[in-house]
Amino acid sequence: MNASHIIRAVKYTPGYEWFITPHWLRRFGPLRLVDGSLLDRIGLHFYTLYAVLGGVMSGTFTLNSFVLKEALHGTTFQVALISMLGSVCLLLGIFGSELVDGRDKRPFIFWMGLISRGSFVLYLFVWDAWSFIGVSALFFVSNALLMPAVFAMWQANVSSASRSRLWGLTVTVSTIVSMACAAGTGYILDFNQFNFRWLFAVSGLVGLLGTLILAQSPLRGKYKLNTELPALNFRKLLIEPINGFVALLKRDKPFLHFEAAFFLYGSALMLMFPVMPFYLKDVIGMSYAEIGIAQGPLAMAGVIMLSPVWGKFMDGRGPAALCSVIFTILSIFPLSLMLGLRGYDHGSLILIVYCAYLVFGIGMSGINVAWSLAPVTFARGADASPYSGAHVTITGIRGAIAPLMGALLMNISYEFVFYCSASLFLLGAVGMVLHRRHYRYEAETS
Repeated sequence: MNASHIIRAVKYTPGYEWFITPHWLRRFGPLRLVDGSLLDRIGLHFYTLYAVLGGVMSGTFTLNSFVLKEALHGTTFQVALISMLGSVCLLLGIFGSELVDGRDKRPFIFWMGLISRGSFVLYLFVWDAWSFIGVSALFFVSNALLMPAVFAMWQANVSSASRSRLWGLTVTVSTIVSMACAAGTGYILDFNQFNFRWLFAVSGLVGLLGTLILAQSPLRGKYKLNTELPALNFRKLLIEPINGFVALLKRDKPFLHFEAAFFLYGSALMLMFPVMPFYLKDVIGMSYAEIGIAQGPLAMAGVIMLSPVWGKFMDGRGPAALCSVIFTILSIFPLSLMLGLRGYDHGSLILIVYCAYLVFGIGMSGINVAWSLAPVTFARGADASPYSGAHVTITGIRGAIAPLMGALLMNISYEFVFYCSASLFLLGAVGMVLHRRHYRYEAETS
C-alpha cells in the first residue's frame, strides 16, 4: 500500500481524522527526514514540536536552585525543599493516570498544560525565596498530573516497533534547544541575576505553546473508546489510583523488580540535588555562565549524540540491560566530583567539573530513554497510563527521601555524599543485571 492509499484510509477511518497535517509540515517537518510508517512519522511530528518548545522551558529552568540560593538567598533547607518538591509532586502521577486512563488524552493535556506552563508567568511577581518555592510547587504539581497523559499519547501515536528509536531522535532535537537555553540563561543571569523573572515567564509561555500543539495531535482509533466510561468521583480519583498502584506492583513482578532497581539509581541522583548549588558555587566558585555551560552543552552533549543509540539498544536488549550500563556510567559522575575537593587551582577545578558533567550527560542520555519508555514497554500494548503513573509516583516516593538525606549528609562532608551516591548507582546497576537474568526480555515485550 503506497502513501496515497494510507492517507485515504486514515482520512476516512473514525478516530484518524486529524492525521492529515498541513502541506508545509509534510514537506519541511520531520515527516520527510525519518524512516518509519506514515502514521509513526505524523505522531513524531507533533511530539517533536511539543518536546522542542518544552526544551526551551526546561533549559531555562535548569538553574532554578542556583537562582534560589544566590538571587533570593535561599537556605540549605529551602534548596533541599525545592529539590524535593520537583520529585515529591510526582507522587500525583497515579492520580493523573486515573484521570486519563481509557480516555482521550488531548483535552486533559490542553487544560493541564495551560495550568502548568502558564504558572511560569507568576515568576514575574516573585519577591523572596518562599514565593519562588510556591510558584515552583504549582508547576511541579500540575506537571506531575500531566506527564502520564503525555507518555500515553506517545504510545498511542507511535508503533512499538519504532517507539524507542524515534523517541531518541525527539530527545536529541529537544536537547539541542534545551542546551542552548541553559547556556544562554547563565550568561543573562551573570549580567543581572534578577532577570530570572522574565526569563522564566517567557520560557513558560513557549512551553505552553508546545502543550497546545500536542493537544491538537491525532489519537489513533485504538485508544478512542466507543463505550461510555464511568463518571469520575471521589473514590475513583483518590482511592482507586492508590489501590490500582498497589495491585499493579503485586501483579507485575518484573515491573516491580525493575522499579526497585530504578529506585536505587534515582536515590543516588537525588542525593546530590541539594548539594550541587553549594558545591559548584561555594567550593568550585563557578559563575552562572560556567554552571550553565556545565549543565547545558556539556551535560546534554551525550544526550544529543547518544539518545538514538540508546533507543536502538533498548529496542534490541530491553530496559533492564540498558539501565545496567547507564547506571554504571553514572557512578563515575560523583567519583569525578570528589577530585574538586583536592585543592586544585580554579582553572583545574572548572575542568574537573566540566569533564564530570560530560560523563553525566552520556549516562543521562540513556536515562532519558529508559525513564520515559520503560513503562510503555512493560504495558505490553495496553494503555500505558497506569504504568507511567506508577513509574512517576515511585519517583515521587524517592524524592521525598533522597534530597533531604543529601542535605543532611552534606553536614558530614561533600565527599561522603559523593561516595554514597556512587554506591547507590552501582547497586542499581547490579539490580538491573539480576533483573535481566531472572526475567526473560521476551516476557517484558510480549
